[in-house]
Parts: sequence; structure tokens; C-alpha cells
Amino acid sequence: MSFTDEVKNEIARRDFDDKCCRLAELAALVKINGSLRIDNQQLALKLESKNAAVARRIYRLLQEQFDFFTDIIVRKKMYLDKKNYYIIRVPPQPGVREILVECGLITGKYQLNHQIKEELIVQDCCARSYLRGVFLATGSVSNPDSEYHLELTVNSKEYAVQLQKLCIKFEIDLRYRSKNGSYLLYLKKAYDIIKVMNLIGSDWAVLQFENARVYKEVRNRVNRIVNCETANLNKTVIAAQNHLEDIELIDSLQGLDKLPASLQEIAALRRENPYSSLKELGELLEPTLSKSGVNHRLRRIKKVADKLKKS
Repeated sequence: MSFTDEVKNEIARRDFDDKCCRLAELAALVKINGSLRIDNQQLALKLESKNAAVARRIYRLLQEQFDFFTDIIVRKKMYLDKKNYYIIRVPPQPGVREILVECGLITGKYQLNHQIKEELIVQDCCARSYLRGVFLATGSVSNPDSEYHLELTVNSKEYAVQLQKLCIKFEIDLRYRSKNGSYLLYLKKAYDIIKVMNLIGSDWAVLQFENARVYKEVRNRVNRIVNCETANLNKTVIAAQNHLEDIELIDSLQGLDKLPASLQEIAALRRENPYSSLKELGELLEPTLSKSGVNHRLRRIKKVADKLKKS
């Protein structure tokens, strides 16, 4: 089962909210997954879903909100994807026109409406329920272990812009772009996706995203530390190699005994400890010497070596 299906199954099994919130959620489902039919010159409604739990929720919403006679048909897709999909049919009966108007699918004059009916999202609780319906209808979210990505697909630019504005109400930066004649709304930040999952009521998804975010932060921090330590180790090795080359040059051309006693001491110590850091070399001296003090002595050795190279 995909991560999206896990999330939808959890949300679809939630208890219903107040009547106004139920209508807002149903309105989103009807607007995105619904289609009008004319049977015997009367309006009928059909909704489709690929998720069984979502189909059951639509059925219950229609029953409890409007007490419609409704039936569900299970069909199997053809070709490569042979999964089931579910058709919820509302045949012609009193109240069908009213639900279409109340859900904002059509206007009172039977014109198709591509915008969100403002009365449905005035209250924050209803706005959250509307977003829940949108996600159940057309949402998908990637497993946070692989990437942070949530998307919604709608057919109208007007509707995409209104969904974007609705998310701004909750300080969520939902963006959209056109794709194959439709409009793809998406989020790519973990913080925004967690906000959406929290708003629509998926506690399980919030936990999964928080766990993934913390894990990735820790892993990235460890990688940065390891990379930093590796870089420092490489610098130490290269510097030590240069020190040893300078010492060998002086020893072969004039002898180390010609150096001051302090430089002879640090040269002998570097030969004995070729992979030690400057700090570690200083701690081996008696009395001990600071890192800058050791570096100063090694720079003096380098100057002697450079002079010998030019002579």
C-alpha cells in the first residue's frame, strides 16, 4: 500500500465533524470527483474514487448530510493498472439540485462554477474540512523517507488560485503550475506538508514526517562533522608531509645539528610522530608548548629549508 493510501485510509476513518464541516468536506469531494448526469431530463450525480475508504466516506456523507438513496459500484481498470475503482451514484431524486448548489458545483441558474463557494470556508474548522476533502479527492503525498512532496491536481486555474489563497489563510505556501491541461498544486517543504497533514487530521503522517525530518537532520549533522574531520585530517597529513620534507632537506644539506636547540627538538619530535597534529606535538614537549608555538618553530624550519633550496 502506498504512503498516500495509508494517509487517506486514516483520514477517511475519522469521525465526522459538525454539520457545516461535513458539508465543506463533501463540497470539495463533489467538486473534484463529481460529475453531472441527466437521466430522464433530471439531474443525477456520480462520484469516482480509487480508494475504498474514501468511497465509503463519500457514501456516508451523502447519506448523513442529505439522506440520499445512493449506491456504490466497484469496477476494475483495464490495461496495465487493474486496480479497483469505486463509483458512487446518486440517481435523480429530490434534493440533487440543492446539493449541487450547496456544494458550489453549479449556480442557481445551472451554470458550472469553478470557484469555491465562500460560505463553505468562512470558519477555520470548515476550511480545514474543505482541505481534507480536496486531499481525499485528488491529493498524493510521498513517503518522507524518500522525499518531501505533496501535490493536488485540479482542472481549473480559477480553482487552483482559490485553493492557493485558502492555504495562505493557514500560512502554507502552496504553489501551482500547469501540466497537460490541468493545474498541479504542490508543496516541497516538510514544514508545510506537516502543517497540511495536521490540518486534515492525519496524526500518523505527522509522526512519520517528524521522524523522517529528525532522522535526516541528525544524519546531515553527522555527515558534516565527518566531512569536517576528514578535511582537517587531510590538512594535518599534508602539513606533516611538508614538515618532514623540509627536515630531510636540512639534514641532508647541512645537518640538523646546525639548527638552534628548539628547532632540533621539534624536528626530532616530528620525525618520531609523523601523523600527530600540532596540538599533540606541543603536548609531547617538556615543558609543553601551545599549538601556535609549535607552528612558529616549524615555520622557522621551513624558512631554513627555503633558503637552502635557493642556494
